[in-house]
Amino acid sequence: MKFLDDKKVVLDGVPDKQTVLDGITDPRALPRHLIDATSGRQKTKRYKFLRLSEIDSACMREWVLGHCLDLYYTDSAAWANVWQMNMGTVLHHAIQNRPEYFGERLVGWWQCKACGFKRRFGVRPEEPCEKCQAHPRVTEYDEYYFRLTKPYRVTGKVDIILRVAPRIYRFGEIKTVSKDQDNPTGRDVAQTASYNYFTRYDDQLPITIDRSISYLFYFNKMFNYQAPVKVFKVTPTDVLINPLKAKAAEFTIGVNTKQLPQPLGKCVSANFSSGRANSCGIPKECKKHFELGTTTL
Repeated sequence: MKFLDDKKVVLDGVPDKQTVLDGITDPRALPRHLIDATSGRQKTKRYKFLRLSEIDSACMREWVLGHCLDLYYTDSAAWANVWQMNMGTVLHHAIQNRPEYFGERLVGWWQCKACGFKRRFGVRPEEPCEKCQAHPRVTEYDEYYFRLTKPYRVTGKVDIILRVAPRIYRFGEIKTVSKDQDNPTGRDVAQTASYNYFTRYDDQLPITIDRSISYLFYFNKMFNYQAPVKVFKVTPTDVLINPLKAKAAEFTIGVNTKQLPQPLGKCVSANFSSGRANSCGIPKECKKHFELGTTTL
């Protein structure tokens, strides 16, 4: 039986791929020939709505500039980092979709992956899909996604909605880590708190959320007899929420008025080439408009 790739072209004096492959003995080098272990990520139109998952460290000048000029954000990451993130994504999916984690505490929308039908809101369905009759095992949790334009131009996805008592529903945020988490990070607390606050302006949910507390889950990927999971309560105090509201308002006003916020002092002092600028998606564009004295786009 012949296959399409059976025909080989061998140049004189040049070993074929199999010869090269079979000559590799280093187990760290072999994956580069068998796995698409490439670095880098594709460009994305990141600046359309302020992502609340990034609000803690986000620079509003970058976001306003990126939105008004319709710029792409280019994110690059070593394959080792991509691998870690993908491993976390797989675990994240399992936590949401394996009933042994949250059981009937977990509520939300569910989607049939056989036909794409968005099923009812509630606990995990045990009956076949209403549209295509596929087995319930191919129905998966559909995260609560919201996107606002008023009063703030923000977007986010809530990982889980938990029923913690009869008619008491709270949000939960899932993080996968590779070490024991003694305390939550500021970035994660800001994300969890922002979801809790800004979703009050969205009307998709058929239930009332108790916003007095949200839960921040850390699932440890490393083996740990004592505490493979830790949960921290996030309380939406004014001290926590007000700076997040201020950032969202600055972005929203900038988008609506085309007024460009001032650059960060640390970026100016580093000539937009090191430090904080390294995490910016458009440092050259930001520097150009600073040197031009641009205030309105």
